[in-house]
Amino acid sequence: MPHRLWFRLDDVLPLAEHAMACFTHRITEAQAAALTPSGPALIWTSTAVLDVLTSNGAPAWYGERGTTHAAEAHTWRDTSGRYGTAWTDGYHTAVLPLTAGDGSASPTMDQLRLARYSEHSWIAVDIDAADQQVIGPSRVHLMACRDDLVPAGTAWTPATVTCRDVDDMPYPALVADGYTTDSGHLLARFDRPTIERLAADLDAVHANPDRTSDPMPGEYRILRLHGDVLTVIEEQDNGAAVVYRGTDHLTPDGDGYYPLGAYLWPWRYAHQPSPADARTGR
Repeated sequence: MPHRLWFRLDDVLPLAEHAMACFTHRITEAQAAALTPSGPALIWTSTAVLDVLTSNGAPAWYGERGTTHAAEAHTWRDTSGRYGTAWTDGYHTAVLPLTAGDGSASPTMDQLRLARYSEHSWIAVDIDAADQQVIGPSRVHLMACRDDLVPAGTAWTPATVTCRDVDDMPYPALVADGYTTDSGHLLARFDRPTIERLAADLDAVHANPDRTSDPMPGEYRILRLHGDVLTVIEEQDNGAAVVYRGTDHLTPDGDGYYPLGAYLWPWRYAHQPSPADARTGR
């Protein structure tokens, strides 16, 4: 059965455009094994703790610390320290071609480019060892909302959670029992009344002219409900203009809960101090 990996469009699309813009391309282990022609591609590489996509364009794209720029999959970690990666012994890399045989953009590349104009923020990539070293277009899915957070059958426990993104205010939620994000943050789901309260509270936080600090300096999030769809909007002030951008469009799950900020916001139990509080002794 394929293993589904979840990436953010904002992380993957720039890498794909880098590969498409380069005149030369590295021949990777996956391409050599698959005997695919050299051309623009994303390369999936996996370890027991991490899945990434990178561009095969040359010159390579390096990050601020001198490491290869990569899009990291957002996955879970369980209490035993096991991560939800697609890695298996003997299968850890594959190539995702971005052009067709005639050199035109592949269906995958077309999907990625169109997604920036739609309400799709997540990219799901299905990894299957049966595909050997080539990830085909049918394995790539553009999604507006992440529809699986943890393995099927996971229990959910009532808890009170908070994070810096909501000004450290407490909210009731259900949290995944035995699973966190790969960085150790809680995975939380919220009922509609709590979502409505969150939306009103965030509006009030940023409308208060007496505040001396901001949960997100230079930007803040707005929550808007339209029917059953919850839209997360980021307002960013770059000094020259204020830009509004929808970053997530969430729908309730079968139980009526919204996975607000799942894998993106650093949810923690409300009785735990924030990193800033721990440093200042609050």
